[in-house]
Amino acid sequence: MATALADQTLLLPSPAAVFGGGSDRLSQEIFSILESNFLFGASPPPPLEGGSFSSAGRVRVLSIDGGADGGALAAAALARLELKLQELSGNPDARVADFFDLAAGSGAGGFLAAALFACRMPAAAARDVVAKNRKVLSGRCGGGLFRRRRPEAVFRKVFGEMTVRDAAKPLLIPCYDMASAAPFVFSRADAVVADAFDFPLWQVCAAACGVGCPAEVASLDGRTRLRAAAAGGGGGASAAVANPTAVAVTHVLHNKREFPFAAGAADLVVLSLGGSAAAASLLRPSSSSLLRIAGVCQADMVDQAVAMAFGESRGSNYVRIQGNGMAGGETAEAALAERGVESVLFQGKKLMAQTNGERLDGVAEQLVQEHHRRLESKMPPVVLVKPSATPRTSSSSASTLITVSTNSSSESP
Repeated sequence: MATALADQTLLLPSPAAVFGGGSDRLSQEIFSILESNFLFGASPPPPLEGGSFSSAGRVRVLSIDGGADGGALAAAALARLELKLQELSGNPDARVADFFDLAAGSGAGGFLAAALFACRMPAAAARDVVAKNRKVLSGRCGGGLFRRRRPEAVFRKVFGEMTVRDAAKPLLIPCYDMASAAPFVFSRADAVVADAFDFPLWQVCAAACGVGCPAEVASLDGRTRLRAAAAGGGGGASAAVANPTAVAVTHVLHNKREFPFAAGAADLVVLSLGGSAAAASLLRPSSSSLLRIAGVCQADMVDQAVAMAFGESRGSNYVRIQGNGMAGGETAEAALAERGVESVLFQGKKLMAQTNGERLDGVAEQLVQEHHRRLESKMPPVVLVKPSATPRTSSSSASTLITVSTNSSSESP
């Protein structure tokens, strides 16, 4: 086991120590305002009297990191969460996708999000696929069940001919496009309105995980073409969007057609699944290990920014699950028994009172309560999933890190 974190490990000096007493709280308030405005836009409309949850409900968001561990911790967390959801709801056939309104996944997290929301795969089955194909899902080609076949075979086998628009609910999967030198977000909101933004799911997941050097991806009509970067040891998206939580949150808050009542953090409940910190340790200096470290740092920065934007409601409306460093030979399930870790402004990382597993169980209770509330409510639907035939009035490209790379080239993908 990696060296355990102290209950409060200081990585940077406290502003109070530098500027005098009282500035710590002031600095936190200033940064909270800045981050909130950056993520959600300034001056959001005030909540309805009595709180928006009591009237319109909360949008349930699932965000899954790529992770240098190949999605092992996230897959284990999803399997545990699904079992708890089945127990609390009394439905043995319940799936994770039944209790969330949107999923965003980066790298191996993109595969997990697509498998759960497009294929309706049981979380335990998705965990088994991840366990057998860790090298492929973490951007290191080869190994696993498909070692004698091309690495993208795992994605072809799972998704077949399915495309992004086949997802039952909103789905976001980022990658890094070398052609435009910018992040690109594969989005169901775009895919349902134009073939130019609809892609085969197996290609999307291969691109997100960095399979191919680089991976060539083309839309169904060939008008949109990408050259997804292959960043070994963390997936192609790890260099750009290791933690897709901010992408998911901004998509919800700016997509008024599908999420008409989401005006701010109080209208969301977000579960963000990270990876194991030990998988990104710099044992031997190399380009891939440096990329893994960069991905972990980027994921932690997004985690802290989003937590600050949620403010006082982050304890209930925003839950981040991540490993505290697993030693060799330990399972991802063991990380769920560890105490949770949170990033604190100017104060590094802090161990929480609850374990990751206990926090997951708490999220499950919230999700089931919201599910039952919707079944009994006479209020308008909280989420209006865009059907395939609607005109293009809302898109992830309006508010998230997305750059469309289109051309008329006849080259094959």
